Amino acid sequence: MLNGLLLVDKPKGISSHDVVNKLRGILGIKKIGHTGTLDLSATGLILICIGKATKLTPFLQNLDKTYRGRTLFGITTNSLDGEGEVLEEKDASSLSRVDVEKLFSQFEGEITQVPPMFSALHWKGNRLYKLARKGIEIKLPPRKIQVYKLKLLNFISGYHPQAEFEVMCSRGTYIRSLCFDIGKTSGYGAYQSSLCRIEIGSFHLNNAKRLEDLEKEIREGKVEGTLLPLASALPHFPIVKVKRGVEKGIKEGRPLYLTHIGCLPPVLEKGDKVRLCSESGQLLAIAISLQNSNHFCKYEVGFKYLRVLI
Repeated sequence: MLNGLLLVDKPKGISSHDVVNKLRGILGIKKIGHTGTLDLSATGLILICIGKATKLTPFLQNLDKTYRGRTLFGITTNSLDGEGEVLEEKDASSLSRVDVEKLFSQFEGEITQVPPMFSALHWKGNRLYKLARKGIEIKLPPRKIQVYKLKLLNFISGYHPQAEFEVMCSRGTYIRSLCFDIGKTSGYGAYQSSLCRIEIGSFHLNNAKRLEDLEKEIREGKVEGTLLPLASALPHFPIVKVKRGVEKGIKEGRPLYLTHIGCLPPVLEKGDKVRLCSESGQLLAIAISLQNSNHFCKYEVGFKYLRVLI
């Protein structure tokens, strides 16, 4: 059975769910899913978990994201992007590059935003976009998010100025809402005219495969060479190697003590999540450290299992 992570470059016009369904059909595998939705109109990186990698989904969903996109000032739409109905139009020709840079600086750090109605969020068992299509408006509560970086890459002046940007943000950030809020603050309105996700954590779009290329590799039986192994799926978690023969104890959920550990990372704090690996590098489990590496007591349990993969 295939187990691992696929980095996919999603094209415009299909949903993340469509990508999963297509790969599920070609691979003939039931255990497959993605770690975070991209809008139909957006392109870029999505992570596809296959087999045992689906157990790692909760740890991958929390990763920060980086996007490149474009916002157009002077037009507001009901979907907050170019796919929706135009609600208002204004002459924004007086807006300058310096103005936009100042606007962007106001939206860095911890901010609140309201998710768009045209989104895949659930509301009492219904997807919001389905309610929006019926003309039903839900008053959604604002959420706290983090915008670590919002950089203006290019500015095109005109009646409806356009700003190309790069943004690094926390999980749950809606770039459409960000563009809308920036437009509202400017006084002219704005919508997201294009979006591409280029990074999820340390995973980059440059290492992703186009869907058609993946389909070809799968049909030719070459997909195993493209799959990232389980041990490489969470590079942000340090590795703790256990001694030979400990695998059975992990599988049965037995407590881990210092005598079971072959190698600890030099810096490990209590509460850190780790990858428990065999001597050969096979990922056995995801665990949380119950001790600090510099004061690791051999008589106390060292780790609590979060996900066991063997």
